[in-house]
Amino acid sequence: MMTAVAPRKEPVIFSQVVEALFKHAIKRERFDESTRKRLKTIGIDLDQPFLVAYSIPTWFAAINVCAEVLHPDLPSEQARYRLGRQLVDGYGQTTMGRAVFAMLRMLGWERSLTRISRGLQSGTNYLAARTRFLDENTLEMIFEVIPEFHTALGPQPGIDPYFMNGTMDGMMALVGAPFAGGELQPLEPGAQHVVYVLRRKG
Repeated sequence: MMTAVAPRKEPVIFSQVVEALFKHAIKRERFDESTRKRLKTIGIDLDQPFLVAYSIPTWFAAINVCAEVLHPDLPSEQARYRLGRQLVDGYGQTTMGRAVFAMLRMLGWERSLTRISRGLQSGTNYLAARTRFLDENTLEMIFEVIPEFHTALGPQPGIDPYFMNGTMDGMMALVGAPFAGGELQPLEPGAQHVVYVLRRKG
């Protein structure tokens, strides 16, 4: 008797995140025809309604195009960081983002730390986060791919560490957390997680 094989779960980015970047944070009108064609080839057609969800390769390729076009004078890592910060501003203008941000502001920064995974899952289906205090002035934050999605991703990283750094810093500023920008820790080859250390200001 054959055993049924469970379908592989595919990691995706939901439409509200793509909308936040291209409709609110950036404004699609800023892209010339050549860039719009590049994005369409990747899988994001700015002349059509956004899809329900997008694949990770499509999303990462779009981030790289935006970083190159919008911040040509910056190194790629810094440009992707800046896009991450911009995404937070744009996400706050979406229906889902307004609800999530209102909840986080109401909770305050300390209680918000326990809700990071929930916030992530409003925009993706494959990410989670953990935090812990290394001492009273130092916070460690880990973003990771949920294990059930490792097979679908294969060797491809599921997290852009620089874009995520910008997003994280933007979120921490939003909830009034008393920390300086996150410091990306050395990346482990093949690992599906990234680690940041945040130090209290002052």
